[in-house]
Amino acid sequence: MSGELTIRPAHSEDAAAILAYLRQIGAESDNLTFGPEGLPITEEQERQYLRQVENDPDALMLVAQEADEIVALCGLSRPRRPRMSHRAQIDASVRKSHWNHGIATRMLTELLETGVRAGVTAFTLELRADNAAAVHVYEKLGFRTVGRLERFFRINGQYHAALLMELDA
Repeated sequence: MSGELTIRPAHSEDAAAILAYLRQIGAESDNLTFGPEGLPITEEQERQYLRQVENDPDALMLVAQEADEIVALCGLSRPRRPRMSHRAQIDASVRKSHWNHGIATRMLTELLETGVRAGVTAFTLELRADNAAAVHVYEKLGFRTVGRLERFFRINGQYHAALLMELDA
């Protein structure tokens, strides 16, 4: 890392930078649900989504920024159904140039603490089963593997398994 890292909530003004970030990380790794094409949405659609997240007490997206560059994202979303509102789905990504610097751990710790304060008692996520570095980060935070989905990803005609992980808060 070359500068000071700032972790903050994402804002609608971040739409273009987030989409550029997603295209870059999609080109850097096969551990994501998308490739170099990024997400199939426009900048305006991303801006609208970010406005929704900003105004939704059951959602949170954090960005890690170094200078003016987004180097990591993580998010949390909760279902609106009362019987499921104690749960949250989370996700995280880090630019390859910033892997192994503790950024995911810092961001996820903040995300989990925010979720617990909001009443979340169970966090879940899916990740590629052979992504040992990410599995290590999640296990270090207390997640445990509760399932395996054998044909979760299809990349270049090959199937790859995903782990379903959970953390009881």
